[in-house]
Amino acid sequence: MLLLGIFLLLAACAHRQESRFVPADPSLAPVHELVATPFFPQRQYQCGPASLATLLTSQGVAASPDSLLALVYIPDKQGSLQAEMLVAPARFGLLGVRLPPDLDSLLSEVSAGRPVLVLQDLGRGIVPLWHYAVAIGYSLEKDEIYLRSGVERRRVYRLSVFLESWRRSDYWAMVVVPPDQVPVTARPQAFLKAAGVLERLSRYSDAQVAYLTATQRWPDSVPAWGGMGNTAFVLGDYAAAGEAYRRALDVDPDAVLLMNNLAMSLHRRGCRQTALAVIDCARSRRDLPLLQQTRDEIAAAPDELKSCGDFSCRVTAP
Repeated sequence: MLLLGIFLLLAACAHRQESRFVPADPSLAPVHELVATPFFPQRQYQCGPASLATLLTSQGVAASPDSLLALVYIPDKQGSLQAEMLVAPARFGLLGVRLPPDLDSLLSEVSAGRPVLVLQDLGRGIVPLWHYAVAIGYSLEKDEIYLRSGVERRRVYRLSVFLESWRRSDYWAMVVVPPDQVPVTARPQAFLKAAGVLERLSRYSDAQVAYLTATQRWPDSVPAWGGMGNTAFVLGDYAAAGEAYRRALDVDPDAVLLMNNLAMSLHRRGCRQTALAVIDCARSRRDLPLLQQTRDEIAAAPDELKSCGDFSCRVTAP
């Protein structure tokens, strides 16, 4: 199941806080730096490919800025858009996950060992100068943050100065993770959107791992269970698909499209009577042509020759 999100379409090469930042998490390490993070000096206007190569290489991908130009660099804009930056990792079987827009999330991810790609405005006055860089360390004791930025391997900012440069992008930031990992600060919608990109690119096995990981982190997430079911269905594991759809329906008994998918997974297993019970339950809730089409297909199948379990059409409040 794919979730829709809104991205700022800004080409790129908090309000003001006190200079002394106090993290919301008191257990956050006061000083941390990912000194082994790769560094790719950028060419003119190509801060996007250089920064993304840093994150991908940190995950073991043999990427270079030149190899990423076709994926994220837009010559007419002399820069890269956030949407492309988030999608590109999926082509390598990874997730590009947008972070919550706050400094606590950024520092928590760095503390957890993940470099964070950020979008800054380095312009002066009203004319923006968008720039991607990678946060790789910080010192709360010195009130500093450290970036791989442009042609500088270790750019040092006062936190207050960095926050001002970051503010005009609405504190946009992302990390790259394998599909079996959830960033420590990730929100379910952002993670599931990244999983949906894998699914959209037909990387179904990777997407299935991501959805499974999401169900473990957010066990009451209907989209996570739905995505798990959809990828299992495409991969031909109809029993696993049906189980995932049932788990989703345990959370939301009125999700008629998931009932439709459950009915189809039962149908593919030869479970005609149970599939009819499911699709009739869905049709009792909503009158959709898709549901009737599914019922007609199931009804035309031979009687089932095996038991596939029962389905209870739960009565829900109006």
